[in-house]
Amino acid sequence: MLGHFADFKKMPKADFKVDLDLVDSIAKRVHQRISYYRYFHGIHLVQPRQAAMQAYWVLRYHPLRTLPKWDHEFDVNVHFAFYVLFAGSMREPIENCPKEKQPIVLNYVLGEYQGEYLRAFSEYDISKEAMMLMSDSIKSIVKAEIKNHA
Repeated sequence: MLGHFADFKKMPKADFKVDLDLVDSIAKRVHQRISYYRYFHGIHLVQPRQAAMQAYWVLRYHPLRTLPKWDHEFDVNVHFAFYVLFAGSMREPIENCPKEKQPIVLNYVLGEYQGEYLRAFSEYDISKEAMMLMSDSIKSIVKAEIKNHA
């Protein structure tokens, strides 16, 4: 996923440093949350909500670093969390969109909402449940835009 994120940000993958211990901790936390919802609530967390959990823990643990030349550009963990959330949330609806419409829909949704999500990730303490609602919102927005561009 980091390779796709690097492409999305138009950066060389080598400019990222990953703390593998923190990535392992994130994977464990996500797995614990999936197990918790299954055991205590009888709910299976679908892919978009799993992506929300991953994004939540990325914001908490900050597993990524960039080379110093990128430090002034953006907060890599905030942007990566958004990428994880967006990619996981839009996967299902965009697969049902005609191929020629996919770039139009994705560019529109990114242009309209990316800034708001990045600002929220930077400025607010977002709970796990709120992150899952954000994932549901992205999925609904993408579905609506597919209908609008049909």
